[in-house]
Amino acid sequence: MKFYVILPLFLCLLSMAMAQVAMPAEQLWGRPGRDRDNDADATCSRRRGCRGNGNGNGNGNGRGGRNGKGQQVKGGADELKVRIGDLKTKVNNAKQAVEPFKGGNLRGLVGLLKVNEAVVELGNTIDMGTKSAEATDVLPAAASTQIGTQFLDLQPDISGLLSELQGKRREFDKAGFRILDVRSLIRDSVVIQQDKASDLGGAFTKILDKSLQPIAEQVNTQIQANFSEAVDMYKGRAGKIKIPSAAVPALSDLLSGVARALGIGDRNRAVMAADGTEAVPITNFTTVSAAAANIEAADTVMANNAAEAFMARISDEELSRLGPDENDTRGIPPLVMAVLRRYGVI
Repeated sequence: MKFYVILPLFLCLLSMAMAQVAMPAEQLWGRPGRDRDNDADATCSRRRGCRGNGNGNGNGNGRGGRNGKGQQVKGGADELKVRIGDLKTKVNNAKQAVEPFKGGNLRGLVGLLKVNEAVVELGNTIDMGTKSAEATDVLPAAASTQIGTQFLDLQPDISGLLSELQGKRREFDKAGFRILDVRSLIRDSVVIQQDKASDLGGAFTKILDKSLQPIAEQVNTQIQANFSEAVDMYKGRAGKIKIPSAAVPALSDLLSGVARALGIGDRNRAVMAADGTEAVPITNFTTVSAAAANIEAADTVMANNAAEAFMARISDEELSRLGPDENDTRGIPPLVMAVLRRYGVI
């Protein structure tokens, strides 16, 4: 269902929900608002894991939980509003990282790192939003309306990001110089974010008033469809070597090493015959900016010529014969091979 169809339906349900708020309290028995009086709140504050914040504001603040680092994760309507705002910011940050991206030269590796950084931050923010929703009790109608409206507002932002990503496929195809399969890297990343977004949508739907759950489910379905379109756009291969998921945490060091190896080229046979560790120093970058500086230092005419020459030798037909996880090491420069082995790519 398209956005312009969803919005009127949502507004209709919103009106129904607001009408329910005006119902007498005895007619709302059994509905999932978790308010308590102040005495109950004082007791609740001393018990771990109890429900409700008892402030009578209808926020439906919930149980609380822990994130992957053991830190307390807050629940409740106010916290969810913050999480949705963070999500909107991170989605727009990712879109801004994708928009200027151009592949085919060493500077494109810097852009790829920036895109990866933005996507990782987005994924972490989605996870936190899911945990906050899971730590929240079912919200009353008024709070559900506010949260549901914010959640609905995320859909066009996510669609815009995914559309931008689809439009940049050819640039990402060139980013790995047909050595590294960046297309598969992007596809796998989108699949991961799709799963995270599905968890988020499910968690948010469960805490909304029942009158608003159907529209939330439809919004979540539309978001999932947008992700699937992006995944389909990135099917196939665009490089001889697929980057395994185990090597992604070291992506900054991997790309910097490849840039250095291409920069050395074959101008010195002694260097080419040397151990890869000596020719291309081992790095352990903690920030994208540090890795970017290292790549920019290797951004020479020789390195870019080597990358362009390698891309020219590899045809689309040759890559199309590779299986999803198959690698073809033929013709890859020895120093690049040494870097790939160092980071467990091959």
